Amino acid sequence: MKKLLILIIPLFCITGCSHKEVVTIIENDKELISINYPVTNVGALDDAVSSYVNQIYTNFKKGSQKEKTPELNISYTYKELNESVINISLNTEIKTDKKINKIKTFTYDKNTHKFLSMEDIIEDLDVLDYDIKQKLLEKYQEADMDFLSNVSYDYFTIDDENLTIYFGPAILKNKTNEIIYLDIPLNSLKLLIDIDKSKNTDIYLNIKKKNIDYNDRIVALTFDDGPSRYTSKILDVLKKYDACGTFFVIGNKVDFYDETLTRMLKEGSEIGNHSYSHKWLNRLSREEFERELNKTQEEVQKATGFTPKLFRPTYGGYSDRLKSYTDLYFVLWDVDSRDWKVKSKDKILRNVLPNVKDGSIVLMHDNHAYAANAIETVVKSLKDKGYKFVTVSELLELKKLRENE
Repeated sequence: MKKLLILIIPLFCITGCSHKEVVTIIENDKELISINYPVTNVGALDDAVSSYVNQIYTNFKKGSQKEKTPELNISYTYKELNESVINISLNTEIKTDKKINKIKTFTYDKNTHKFLSMEDIIEDLDVLDYDIKQKLLEKYQEADMDFLSNVSYDYFTIDDENLTIYFGPAILKNKTNEIIYLDIPLNSLKLLIDIDKSKNTDIYLNIKKKNIDYNDRIVALTFDDGPSRYTSKILDVLKKYDACGTFFVIGNKVDFYDETLTRMLKEGSEIGNHSYSHKWLNRLSREEFERELNKTQEEVQKATGFTPKLFRPTYGGYSDRLKSYTDLYFVLWDVDSRDWKVKSKDKILRNVLPNVKDGSIVLMHDNHAYAANAIETVVKSLKDKGYKFVTVSELLELKKLRENE
């Protein structure tokens, strides 16, 4: 029991924070684990979400020892329906010798301090019930529709255009084991609550260009798995030393940190694509892989107007098959801080500083405090050695010029 508690505590010690953020847990020692979920500072909602994630994580760890490279991925969607109602959806995928998909949604009213059901949101649910079942029959003919008489509408999300209802594979005996969903246009429904539309700020930014001499010693600092609460601290250091970085972001976090991404570009850093939910890419079909990339491209473009040109494969794993599916440029690294593993400023510095050379790409992570605590020493030390900091795109451009000399 003691060992189990030690494993769980790091997942949820952050939930007492005083502001909204996304908790990111990524592990790749014995299992591939990627968990992202929002913290809202609404006690009952955060408790329910973290408790659910805790249960999934604990059960996965108990059973994962029997499998070869098991994978757990929990991603989310988040929507403030109006000033008082928040909707969160958690999508869980577990891949061992078989594939498991689960969906769980939470809709909470801060004013009434209650979790809302579909009956609290849709006025004509009895009438809608017939239409939903008819659409299920049309869209998922392979599912066992004998179960429709007992179907419920517990899991749903709402965006600016649609009410999306989700059904777990076990509910409808869906043979593909995929989450079943239906989109229903909001304008066809009688709603019991008001839905606020997202505001389009029409931001269009490009990376601020820097003057780099052909013969300068250059280095590109890269940061994976963010943005997070620590990214702003890293940006503060980069700004202080007139430096920059390339941030490979997880797409499902972009909306939470849109101002941070805008700041990256304004201060001369670059944004790259690190997939939407940090899945192990080599296990994905072409359609799944393209969805991971395209959704992130869309989120970054919507938040900043900037469209990433670079891609950092999750866990550093990829294949020629995956590269053929996209025009994005795959970027790895030659200096690995291993910050996520060593969890020590001194060890991070020993992994980075002696190994940097002209043209190096350094791998760090901005989803925890380890890199944020070490970054000032890294930047100051490299600057004292005469290095100029560039984005990965600038580094690649200069390398190409040098090769064609």
